[in-house]
Amino acid sequence: MTQEQLRELYLKRLKREKQCYIAHETNINSAVLSRFKNGKIDLFPHLFERLEKYLVGTSTANQPE
Repeated sequence: MTQEQLRELYLKRLKREKQCYIAHETNINSAVLSRFKNGKIDLFPHLFERLEKYLVGTSTANQPE
């Protein structure tokens, strides 16, 4: 997934969830998410992975054993 694809997913999710909630759940600073949302920055790989796992739901914690 590219930064732009993740940004599009994030923008769609913001229609039903608040940015502060996503920031809390992903442990990513709200200001960083805001700058990412507006296309001012790209996320560092570890932050990209956290947000991608949250938005796509690929976390291994949620998968049955």
